[in-house]
Amino acid sequence: RQIGVPEVQLRSTAERFNALARTGHDDDFNRGDSAYDNYYGDPTLPNPNLHPLGKPPYYAFQIILGDLGTSGGLRTDEHARVLRGDDSVVGGLYAVGNASAAVMGRSYAGAGATIGPAMTFGYVAARHISGADTATSDSTPSAIESPGSSRR
Repeated sequence: RQIGVPEVQLRSTAERFNALARTGHDDDFNRGDSAYDNYYGDPTLPNPNLHPLGKPPYYAFQIILGDLGTSGGLRTDEHARVLRGDDSVVGGLYAVGNASAAVMGRSYAGAGATIGPAMTFGYVAARHISGADTATSDSTPSAIESPGSSRR
């Protein structure tokens, strides 16, 4: 309801997708029909690019088509706070997605590669801003940082 799609239509779409994923062929969009599509897929599935949806809840968001011509961005810490050149935190400033340096370094893996990290670090930033992680916000080691590694 919150995304403007009637519940019956959303349920029907999910059920159809699950049925197609189980058969291994995407009759609607032909995902997985080329070797190029399958390169990064899961070879243990009938179609390396399709897997039935898990149990709810599901999350939805709008994606707007755009062009990406840069690689880089603001360096951040494990809480998505923007860092100065000396690694000190810029108070109150957070960056995620294409506004921040990519978690994959100075490369861009391909279309959509920044969506997952943007969602993850958006969540991390929101929790930090709200104080939800105050007990561990400055003492928990980063999942993306190990001793001796550099920040992203």
